[in-house]
Amino acid sequence: MDVHHAIYCLAVVVLSLITTSSGNRGSDTLSYEDQLVKQILHKYRVRGKYSRPVRHFNDTLKLWFGIQLTQIMDLNEQDQILTLNVWDVYWWKDEQATWNVTEYGGVDKVRIPWNKVWLPDIKLYNYADYRLQEQRTVLCVFHNDGRVLWMPQAVYRSSCLIDVTTFPFDVQSCDLKFGSWTYDGNKLEVHFNEEKDYIDLTEYVTSNAWTIIDVPAKRNVKFYSCCPEPYVDLTFTLIFQRRATLYNYILILPCVLLTSITLILFWIPPESPAKMMLGLTIFIAFFILLKILEKNLPPGTSSMPLIGTYYCLNMIIITLSSFLNVLVVNWAAYGQRANIPPPMKAILFDVCAKVLHMEDLVRPFQKKDRGEEAAATSSNPGEEDTKWSQDPMASTEVLTHLKCTHTTGPIASIDSKLGELRDFIRAHKQRLADKDRRESMVKEWKASALILDRIIFVVYFLIIVTSLAVILPSIVYSADYKSTRLKQALNGEE
Repeated sequence: MDVHHAIYCLAVVVLSLITTSSGNRGSDTLSYEDQLVKQILHKYRVRGKYSRPVRHFNDTLKLWFGIQLTQIMDLNEQDQILTLNVWDVYWWKDEQATWNVTEYGGVDKVRIPWNKVWLPDIKLYNYADYRLQEQRTVLCVFHNDGRVLWMPQAVYRSSCLIDVTTFPFDVQSCDLKFGSWTYDGNKLEVHFNEEKDYIDLTEYVTSNAWTIIDVPAKRNVKFYSCCPEPYVDLTFTLIFQRRATLYNYILILPCVLLTSITLILFWIPPESPAKMMLGLTIFIAFFILLKILEKNLPPGTSSMPLIGTYYCLNMIIITLSSFLNVLVVNWAAYGQRANIPPPMKAILFDVCAKVLHMEDLVRPFQKKDRGEEAAATSSNPGEEDTKWSQDPMASTEVLTHLKCTHTTGPIASIDSKLGELRDFIRAHKQRLADKDRRESMVKEWKASALILDRIIFVVYFLIIVTSLAVILPSIVYSADYKSTRLKQALNGEE
């Protein structure tokens, strides 16, 4: 019994020694970094991760926050939502996560999973996203002096009031307001990271659609109706302008060209059917451009873009030109019904034609008027225009004398035939005179229609040039922002 008991006791001692040595070897295999991670996680398991990392409950925790813009992903004008790809930068100090570097082999920082430690509840106030999570999960970097760095990558979708007055040369100003959602300024005091009161652009990827003008930021302390305590927020403002190179070719240039084609309407002859067809085609083309413009604008916008106003102005001009073309065509076809009123004729032929350098068009009618006036003054009123001579020996008088002496016979028959011939010649001459008069009236009305077309052309040309001179500079002009932070943001320097 004593031998067996001694063997059993020896086995127990050996087994305990083996177990102890194995435990010591496992403890010795942990690196200093592993030991620090286990130590920090153990502290958070003991105290929890939902309270602020301060020594006393009434202490104020200071947080340094900043954003680094990497890309402007999209600006949805219709939904008025700005989408940005940014890197967030958080700095705060955990009083209970400090260690002596010399005791841990020179390790001055360790990485801890973000979901194992306390994180500040900094939220985007003007949040406009259907996603519940906007940040990527990254590790938190703990430094030996208690400082904690957290730099998650985030895609923010924020609401932004879009001003499309000068579209497509518009300048937009969008704010991103960050602040604690539950901690007031007495519990969590937020400051700019490294005192950079601007958006950091050192890693920015240049956008093909937008040009950044300025990136200022401001720290605000506000009181809300829900709570008596002050709340601190950091508002970052992104001011950027649209690159209008593409829109110059799909909106501006077609508009100018279609406007120029409108002027051709007044050079087409009034009797041509292409005059109306071209006007309607241009109207439809402007309507299509207006629909393209409408697709790029937010619905129910409070202000109409100036270029949209210009489109509507051109559509009104084309509509009026169609009415005026109908008037000109009707004017040109009115010639067979009545003469041009003398006052109107005097204004169009004597004044407008001279001003518009159309004297060659009206010179035949002016010569005709002067010839008629000269003929009217040289001839006596009531005098019959006849080619028959009053000479008693003339054939007419001879036939009349013979008619008196011989009432029957061949001479009387010849006299009758000659009378019929004379009446026919007189009637034919009257018809030719009436035809010439009608043709002259038609030509006068057509000439007046051409002069009216030229007058309308000049008026429209002045309207189009004036509208281009007024509207295009207003669209292209952008506000002169004093870029006080852009250079620092690009260089990453204060």
